[in-house]
Amino acid sequence: MELPKILIVDDDREMAETLANLFEKNGYVVSVALSGGEALEILKTGGNISLALVDLMMPLIDGIALMEKLKEVDPDIAVILMTGYGTIQTAVEAIKRGADDFILKPFDKNMILKKVGRAVEMCELREKVAKLQDQVDSISGFEEIVAISRKMREVVDKALVASQSDIPVLIIGETGTGKEILARAIHRRSQRRDKPFVPINCGALPKELIESELFGYKKGSFTGAIRDHKGLFVSATGGTLFLDEISEMPKDAQVKLLRVLQDGRVRAIGDTREIEVDVRVLSASNRPVEELKGQYLRKDLYYRISTLTIVIPPLRERREDIPLLAERFVRKYGEKYGHRLRIEKEVFSLLQDYPFYGNVRELESMIEGIIATAGEKKESLTVQDIKTIFKKHKSEGDFEQAREVTLYGTSALSLEQVEKFAIEQALRVAGGNKSKAAEILGISRDSLYRKIKRYRIPF
Repeated sequence: MELPKILIVDDDREMAETLANLFEKNGYVVSVALSGGEALEILKTGGNISLALVDLMMPLIDGIALMEKLKEVDPDIAVILMTGYGTIQTAVEAIKRGADDFILKPFDKNMILKKVGRAVEMCELREKVAKLQDQVDSISGFEEIVAISRKMREVVDKALVASQSDIPVLIIGETGTGKEILARAIHRRSQRRDKPFVPINCGALPKELIESELFGYKKGSFTGAIRDHKGLFVSATGGTLFLDEISEMPKDAQVKLLRVLQDGRVRAIGDTREIEVDVRVLSASNRPVEELKGQYLRKDLYYRISTLTIVIPPLRERREDIPLLAERFVRKYGEKYGHRLRIEKEVFSLLQDYPFYGNVRELESMIEGIIATAGEKKESLTVQDIKTIFKKHKSEGDFEQAREVTLYGTSALSLEQVEKFAIEQALRVAGGNKSKAAEILGISRDSLYRKIKRYRIPF
């Protein structure tokens, strides 16, 4: 593994050599420059330098001006400014101009090693993220899937296998983990990619409408049937039908679905004829497998739709993916709202410590909200932005309890408490908008109202 490289820029030779000895003893490769011009020459010819430690007060060119020139040569280089004449105003100005940190002389060895280590770690993380993003983007059809963590790489590997055939796939994952995104990726990679991808949320439709939506109906077959409706199976012929939250489908509709899957034929309500359909079915549920068999799904239907089962881990079990997801959402919503922000390095560790019971969808909503409401002068997504949102979501005590449950596997919360917690969080993320909260949770608005009433949630 290549050792991290540091460039020390200080016109005081003794100070520069002292720092060089300190960092070399701690495993860094160090270059020393005694002037700004020498520093620029080293950066242009000296390989991939992760960090520059730059003295603020130097002849000919000061540290801030040199920092800006260094970043013109290498925009990814981290810069820490050093000075014995610092003030709070100087430090704030340096950070605003692009410095990653600011250190006052004389130095405490442990402090400067800690700051440099953190800055180098963030540089390496960004480089790793960029390389992994290139690898992800090279997998055609799976560009939207972030898979740095081992668990998500296993998910992508299974999905790639699933895309090469028409076998039924059941995708399991908590609300907000990206089940539909994965289903779409499987479809885009499959031989059916040029045919329709038709999604339906089985939990978002009243039970009396699910059959007519899936199988269609003839004009006059029931009150309100003023014209023929071909149904989603016919609409998806040649392509893929995605049955999201299939566990919410009524048992009588499950019987008819099973027959369609077995025979490849569908009969609309009020019709005597059967229509042959060629449809690949992908299903999803936010309930664990042990609850699906028999309790929520007929066993014969469960086995029919789960030839291959893919379990998407919650975001709190794939924390390595959070920095890349955050960067992606900042780019996405920066383009949408015409306001590009950079992410302060401390934000990543803060996000990685958060439990995210709303999963990827919650992270995305959080970042969109910050960018959508950012003022024109705002340049960075800061720690304070994130802390403000965390405070809105829950009390400090709730967060610590949730963090303990997440990190140590304790079961301090009952299922009802977790569900109530998730609903409260979704409502806060949605700013009290119940339709949006229901969408975040992946349930119908009626279901959300029932749960709000059941748990006596004050919204």
